[in-house]
Amino acid sequence: MTSESPTHEGKAVDQARQDYDALRAVGELFPDTALAESSRQLERGGDWPENLRDAPLVVDAGSAWGPGTVLAVAAAGRGVPRLALVIVGDEPAASAARRLLDRVGRPEVGVVFRPAEVPAAVRSACGGDGQPIRWAGLGEPLHLAQLIPHAPDLAGRLRVTQSVTGGRLVSPDAARTVLDAVREGRIAALDLVGGPEGDGPAADHSHRQAMALVEALDETVDRSATAAVLDGSVVLSAAVMLPFVDVERAGTAVDAEGRFRRGHDGVSLWWGAIEDHDPLVRWLSRVIEPSRPDREA
Repeated sequence: MTSESPTHEGKAVDQARQDYDALRAVGELFPDTALAESSRQLERGGDWPENLRDAPLVVDAGSAWGPGTVLAVAAAGRGVPRLALVIVGDEPAASAARRLLDRVGRPEVGVVFRPAEVPAAVRSACGGDGQPIRWAGLGEPLHLAQLIPHAPDLAGRLRVTQSVTGGRLVSPDAARTVLDAVREGRIAALDLVGGPEGDGPAADHSHRQAMALVEALDETVDRSATAAVLDGSVVLSAAVMLPFVDVERAGTAVDAEGRFRRGHDGVSLWWGAIEDHDPLVRWLSRVIEPSRPDREA
C-alpha cells in the first residue's frame, strides 16, 4: 500500500477484506475453475488477520529513554486514541514520559516502571474482558519476558510487535523467553521489526527532520543519538498497521547473545523493515505538531 493516511488505510483494509471473503465464497459456486483453486489457496492461508484497530495499545519503551522513545511515545499519544499504558525502565524515565504525555494531551494514559507493578497496570489499563491487547516493544523485551510467566492470562491476549534493533542487552534470556512463549502458544502473536534500513543523503535528511521534532518536544534530548531516532516510530507504525513497513515471513531463532535472528529452522514469524523514511517522517510531523500541544488526537 502506498497511502500515508490512516483513514485511507482503514478503508482500504476494509475493502480488501470484503474482496477476500467474496473470493473465498465465489469459489464454491464455480468448482473445477481457477476461481475455485484461488479459493482453496485462500483457505489454506488461514483466516483474515483480526481487526485490532479498537484494541488497547501498550507501549513498552524498554530500559532506555532516548530521542527515539520520545518521538514514538509522542506519536502514539497524538495518533493512537486507544493508547492505554506506557512502560519505562526507571523513575526518571517515568517522570519524563508523564510530562510528555501531558504535553501531547493524554493525561489519562498511565505510566509504570516497576516490573512488579506491570501486570496490574496492564490489566487496569486494558480491561479484564479478554479482548486483544496490542503491545509495541521499542527496546529489549525484558518487561514482556517478565510478564509472560507472572500473568499468563494477559500474555495470552498480547499481539506483540517487537523491535530487533541492536543495542546493549540488559537480559540476554529475555528474547528466548518470548520466543518460547510463541512456540508454546502462550502469547497470541509476535511480529519482529528492525530499524530504518538504507543510508545516504535521503536517510540522513529524514533523521535530521525527526530529530528536529524530538527537540521541539524535549529540549534536553541527547542529540548524539540521531541515527536511532526513527527506530521506535518504525515499530509503532507496524503495531498500528500503518503502511510504512514492508514485511516477510522468516524462520526465527535466538542466538547465543540473546538476540532474535533469522534462521531456516526457527519459529516462522513476520519480520518488518522500512526502506523509505520520508513517508513515515511526514506522518510523524502531521501527527505530533509540537507547536500545537493542545491539539486532540
